Amino acid sequence: MGKRKAEEIDADDEVKAENELQVAIKAAAAAPGSEAIDGLGGNAKAALYFKVAGVSPAPWEYPTLPEAGEKSLMFCYIAIRGMGEVPRLLLAEAGAAYEHIACTMSESQANSLEWRTRSPNGLVPMMSGLGVPRSAPLSQSGAIIRFLAGKYGMNGDDALEAARIDVLFESAKDLHSNKSMITGEESYDKSSSKLPAKLAVCIEAMLENMQAADDDTKKMNYGQIQLFHGLQTCEEMKEGCVGKLSEKLEWFRKAMAARPRIAAYLASPMRFPMTCNELTGSGGYKYANVTPNRSDFAK
Repeated sequence: MGKRKAEEIDADDEVKAENELQVAIKAAAAAPGSEAIDGLGGNAKAALYFKVAGVSPAPWEYPTLPEAGEKSLMFCYIAIRGMGEVPRLLLAEAGAAYEHIACTMSESQANSLEWRTRSPNGLVPMMSGLGVPRSAPLSQSGAIIRFLAGKYGMNGDDALEAARIDVLFESAKDLHSNKSMITGEESYDKSSSKLPAKLAVCIEAMLENMQAADDDTKKMNYGQIQLFHGLQTCEEMKEGCVGKLSEKLEWFRKAMAARPRIAAYLASPMRFPMTCNELTGSGGYKYANVTPNRSDFAK
């Protein structure tokens, strides 16, 4: 099969995909505000819809997005943090304008962008706009993060810097994968660079060659965003655990949380409650200790 160029995207299918987005938005608007949204599953007939206005002027220089002829950014994931949280944090830090569809997994595919067939791998997260056709979206969280980082200037100024940012990104994911050790205080074995204590020291050294998180005039990169997500998750699971792991990483976590755009996101309705599985490692994907209504996500 030959390579399909952007200009060869089927125009009728593109209109159909745009209509699917509008159907999802209208279904979300029509759903009752009193409807319980307690995580994944339940009886919701529509996804949650957020329209993020973005920040003007942009916090640093990047092209006005979307550029001429491009559609606006649309990001689709399920109504939990999961693999959608780093893209949302990155977009918050960039001051980006976008639309977000957050599926509850109980609505029909007709009300959730037909993502099972639209997504290249049949899964979410899924992203379109900024040059990505609605009818041929991107999927896979890492691919989406790297694409967005490139658009918003958060992937370095040259190939070497981009590679070093990617090293931090992958290292931060490794650290996050051991969150049960960090929160369980089993992280102090320094015999292996794959274990949190020694990996934390390596990450500290990486951060020394990047912009300081407490200076909001300096942009953060996508590796730093991934690291913050992992550290913040651990801290919410068990207060004080990041400081016990590394004083420098705890300073970084606090500085990132205090950056104005990230702080605003953390306090927003888009910051979904942690699920039982995210908080304890078991119990499924219902929100832990809270059952919000749909209207709570519109505040």
